[in-house]
Amino acid sequence: MMTRQGQQGALIFITPLLFIVIFFFATLLIDGSRVLSVKSKMQSIVNAAATAAADGAQSCGGATPAFSGMETRALNAANTMGFDSSDGTLQVVPGVLRANAAQNNQLQFLARDPDTQIKQTNATWVSYSRQVPVSSFFPDSIFPSIDLTVDAVARKEVFAVLSATGTTANIQGGLLGNLLGTVTGNPGYSLDVTDLQSTFISLGDLLAALGVEDLTELMDEPLTDVLDAVTGLAGGPLTGAGGVVDDLTGAVGISGLDASAVFDVVGTPPGSLGATIPVYDLVTSVLLNSVHAANQSGSGLLDLTLDTTEEQALLGSLSALPVGDIDVSLRLAVNEAPRIVIGPARQDDGGVWLTRVRAADILLETDISVELLPGFIGDLISTLSLGLLDFELLENIDIPLVVQTGGGEAEFIAADCARGNNNTVNFDFEVQDTVAAIETGRLDSGTGVVVSEPVSAQILKLTLNPILLPSVSLGNLCLDAELDISLDRAPSDETLDSYSLYCPDGQCFVRSVDEGAESRLQGLDVDVENLALDCGSGGLTGVVSSLAAGLVLPLTDVLDGVTGAVIGGVLSPLLTGLGADLGGIQVNVVGADQMGGRLVEHVIFE
Repeated sequence: MMTRQGQQGALIFITPLLFIVIFFFATLLIDGSRVLSVKSKMQSIVNAAATAAADGAQSCGGATPAFSGMETRALNAANTMGFDSSDGTLQVVPGVLRANAAQNNQLQFLARDPDTQIKQTNATWVSYSRQVPVSSFFPDSIFPSIDLTVDAVARKEVFAVLSATGTTANIQGGLLGNLLGTVTGNPGYSLDVTDLQSTFISLGDLLAALGVEDLTELMDEPLTDVLDAVTGLAGGPLTGAGGVVDDLTGAVGISGLDASAVFDVVGTPPGSLGATIPVYDLVTSVLLNSVHAANQSGSGLLDLTLDTTEEQALLGSLSALPVGDIDVSLRLAVNEAPRIVIGPARQDDGGVWLTRVRAADILLETDISVELLPGFIGDLISTLSLGLLDFELLENIDIPLVVQTGGGEAEFIAADCARGNNNTVNFDFEVQDTVAAIETGRLDSGTGVVVSEPVSAQILKLTLNPILLPSVSLGNLCLDAELDISLDRAPSDETLDSYSLYCPDGQCFVRSVDEGAESRLQGLDVDVENLALDCGSGGLTGVVSSLAAGLVLPLTDVLDGVTGAVIGGVLSPLLTGLGADLGGIQVNVVGADQMGGRLVEHVIFE
């Protein structure tokens, strides 16, 4: 049994030992807290560096992103947060952050080569490594320093909502109504284009109405379900815009389509996308899909009717020519309808730009019937024949044209994102020329081949002046000519500056990429070739030959002027409204949404 003296001796021995143990563990706790604090500060540094560097990724960094710029942004942000290069190393890696479908959509970072693949990037991975002493009280020989490494990935991306469908002249009201009436079996259908243009649908609201989580899922939804949802969001079938969309559900060929016929979604846009789309663009795309279905079902080309007063208003520039009424008849075939495209400004894994807006692929057969003014012709004939000849107008001049468009596209190649108090984005596009062919001829609806046909008409019957000798016919004058029509438009780079992300009253701004540009048809050239008036028989003599020679120039001016005016004043705005601009694809930004900086720690890295 231990005596009191023995107990005192034990306490004398144990007490210092207990103090040493307590001090040791207290030191470990303090050092552990210090190490955790260091690691937390390191994490704050890489978070700031990754967020800053992501501003320089292709998807957000403007027209000339560079890895050096990303590194500089990362280092500046890290220094602001207290980074000291003498304490450790900062590594910056550009790449793509996206969900991996094979791993339950878990976020995955895929590194990209900073020299050759920078245009594929939408994110930056930053790693910070340094050695940290385990203890501030004990030497490294007892507790060696440890290596701490923290990392973070930040993604920044703006998604633009793009459309090739132009909002153009008043001619579109009659045209769209005519089209909708044809594909729904309701001739005489009328609609208000202004109402369609001013009614916007939030993409987020559309997803909610359909019960889908994101735009990727929207692609598989039946188009009729999408139209029903849009009808409700537009105010119901009793409203102007809602009624038009509701009527479209019964259009030819719509029941078998899904939303991918109207929308094209690339990248991974957020499910809460706040951008809006005009109902006009949706209606036009659905209509042309229906026309395509009607063309394919054996209905052939669809006849279109333009309002005469609208034609004359558009052709008012012809007042200097000796022409009266001009009638334009149209027949339409659609090979590919335009779509509303939603995507970012970066390339895919193969180096192809993700977001591309394509022009509609359309065939338009046009007949232009031109009436010559008898007063002008009479004065001219009287002058040229010294009053010896009289005339009778016979046929109007008929100009058959076939316009083929397609192949034009615009690639979304850069976005300079909003930062700080600035709420605007700059967009850059590379616009490829629309392949437009304009020929004189008619379209074989069975084969889709253009059958060449010159301009040909018997225009005048000539007689001697009845005062001199009544009822003496001198024969007819026929107009035969060929037209060589060319339209040159080179590829171009277009920039849309200061597009506002703010949508007042829930309506985003709609802006054309080439707004303010010169005439889109400035490359249009109409040449009249091989014009003859002898009805193919030749041998005009005497005063008739002199008369015919004097008529060549004014008739050349008529063919040149009328053809150019119809192409520029009727066909071009009509096709622009259908997403197939003759002068090159017209790109409209109808909405945009910039994702907030997505910051992820300890992401899967590949």
